Amino acid sequence: MSGIMRRIKALYLSYDGMTDSLGQSQVIAYLEKIAKKGVDYHLISFEKPEVFEKKKGTIAARIKDSSIIWHPLSYTKKPPVLSTLKDINRGWAKIKELQETGTFDIVHCRGYIAAILGQRMKKRWGTHFIFDMRGWWPDEKLESGFWNSPVYKPVYSYFKKLERQFFKNSDFTVSLTYAGKDEIVKNKWKEADAIGVIPTCVDFGIFKPFEEVTRNAVRAELKIPLDAQVLLYSGSLGGNYKLEDFLEVYRAFKTVSPNGYFLILSKTEPEPVLQFIEESGIDASSIIITSADYDEVYKYIHASDVGLIIYSITYSVIGRSPTKLGEYWAGGIPAISLKGVGDLDTIMEKYPQGGVLVDSLVQDELQSAFRTLLFDRSPDRSILREAAVDYFDVSKGVEFYYTNYCKA
Repeated sequence: MSGIMRRIKALYLSYDGMTDSLGQSQVIAYLEKIAKKGVDYHLISFEKPEVFEKKKGTIAARIKDSSIIWHPLSYTKKPPVLSTLKDINRGWAKIKELQETGTFDIVHCRGYIAAILGQRMKKRWGTHFIFDMRGWWPDEKLESGFWNSPVYKPVYSYFKKLERQFFKNSDFTVSLTYAGKDEIVKNKWKEADAIGVIPTCVDFGIFKPFEEVTRNAVRAELKIPLDAQVLLYSGSLGGNYKLEDFLEVYRAFKTVSPNGYFLILSKTEPEPVLQFIEESGIDASSIIITSADYDEVYKYIHASDVGLIIYSITYSVIGRSPTKLGEYWAGGIPAISLKGVGDLDTIMEKYPQGGVLVDSLVQDELQSAFRTLLFDRSPDRSILREAAVDYFDVSKGVEFYYTNYCKA
C-alpha cells in the first residue's frame, strides 16, 4: 500500500459476536479508534440470536458516526461441526457480495474460523491476510473437554493442520503473548519479524478509577458488609475453568478471611455451579453469583479486594492473556493466579504490586498468598491503575494494528 494518506479499506471477520461482552471489549473498542485514523471497515460477525436482539441497538448506536459498516450474521449452534460449516458458507457468501462493491486492502481475521475465510480471500484475490489467532483454539477445545469425544479427533487434527497453514499463508500473525510467539518461532512455523504481540487491552473510559461511593453502593445492593473482604472472579465458568479449582481457592480464602465473600461475576448459568457447590458440601452462604453488562463490570471490581485468575495449566495457556488482569488493576485490586499462564510471570515481575502467583492450588500456598494480599500488603489503587494503563491501554493496541495496516 503506497503511502498512508489514502484511506485503508479493511474487512474485519469475527466468529465472536459484537453483542457479546468480548466483542465490545476486544473488537469494537479497537475498531472505533482505528477507524478514526483513516480506516474504512466492513465488519462481519456471528451473533447469538438471544443476545443480538437485546444488544444490537447498543452496538449500532456506538458505531453510528464511525466509518464502520456492520454486517451481523446469525450464529448457528447445532448440530456441532455442521453448524460451523454452515456459518462459514454464509460468511463466504457475504464476503463475495461485498467484493462486488470493491476489493479490500486487508482482511483482519479474529481467530481460526474467521481465518478460514481470510485465507480463502488471500488465495482468490490476493488480499493482505492478518491472522489474529487469539490463543491456541484447537488445544483449548481439546483440553477443556469439549473435543474429548473420539468423533472430534479428526476435527482437532484438521484445525491443527489449518493452524500451520494460517502461519504460513498469513502476511502477518498476531499472538496475545510472547510465550505464544516463542512457540511459533521455536517450531519454525513463521519468521519472528512476521509475528506481532499485543495483549488483550482495556478501555479505561469504561473501566473507571476506584471510587469508594461505587464500592459502598454495590456492597449495599449485594448485602455485603462494608468491612468484609471480597474475592472476585469475573469471567466464564466450566471448560478450562474447573469448578473444583474454584472451590479449593474459596476454601483457602475463607480460612484466611472467615467473614469474607466470594463474588462470581459471570454470564454462565448459575444453577449448575450452585448444584456443584452443594454436592461438594461447601457452605454457599458467602458465595454470590451474578452477572453484569460490560460497562457495569467495573463497579463490582470496585466492590472487591482481590481478583482471581484461574486456568488449568495445559499446553494452550501459553497463549492466554487474561483480560480480567488489566480490568482488575484498572479498578485498583491485585490478582491471584497460578504461575505459567501466558506472560503473567513476566508481567508480575515488572509490576510486583499486581498480585501473587502460586505454584499450585494447595491450601498452604493459597492461604499464604491470601495473607499477603489481604493483610501484609496495602494495595495502592492508583499504582495498580497506572500499571494497567502502562501495559493494557487499548491505545497501544490501536497503534499496533494501525501501524501494521499501513505496512500492507
